[in-house]
Amino acid sequence: MDKVELIKYISDEFATGKIRKKLFPMITKFGVRDYSETVHSIGLNYITAIARTIEGVTAISECPVYPCESNYNSGSFAEKVAETRAIYSVNKELSVRPDSIWYSTEDNRPLLICEFERYERNRNKNKKLEEKIQNLLIAYHQLGGNIPLILFVYWTYPKVTPGDISNYINIFDQGFVMKNGTRVPGINGRITQYMVYHCVASGDKNSLTLNQWIRIR
Repeated sequence: MDKVELIKYISDEFATGKIRKKLFPMITKFGVRDYSETVHSIGLNYITAIARTIEGVTAISECPVYPCESNYNSGSFAEKVAETRAIYSVNKELSVRPDSIWYSTEDNRPLLICEFERYERNRNKNKKLEEKIQNLLIAYHQLGGNIPLILFVYWTYPKVTPGDISNYINIFDQGFVMKNGTRVPGINGRITQYMVYHCVASGDKNSLTLNQWIRIR
């Protein structure tokens, strides 16, 4: 499946909710309590489930990414990231772990990487949005950079109006500098496209539904 087909399939599903309604009625009909990582867990599993309905595609939730041996776009960048374990590490092991990675079942090539994250009007908490996008970019390079699509979804409560997060989204194009000074380049726009969605929840923290998915970019 190519980039155009992936984008259409995702756009159609987010608009109609056909898979969402069938497999995840807790976020379309019954409502889910916003407790700990409940919304995050259901959201990322929903996105993973979408892939499994596409012929020739499968997906894994919260899959750790280990640097590939060869990098299509940035030379030895994957190797450099692997040396920065103090920043992205658990028990001294590299742990860039996208919420969902889609793979081709024909050749095992990664087709899409995704993060699903909550947005709140809180500077400290929204640092998480920036970190998630940075992690997507790191995973993109570690997987070789030959990935058709990156998907980033942030969700909010119904009365939360998101501020301007374009400075975060632009990281995909411009790259960023890690705390140790390592420069992480942006995506190769000739190969890769990114989609950004805003999911607006309905209800309250005791019963949230997620039926409104708005494309931002």
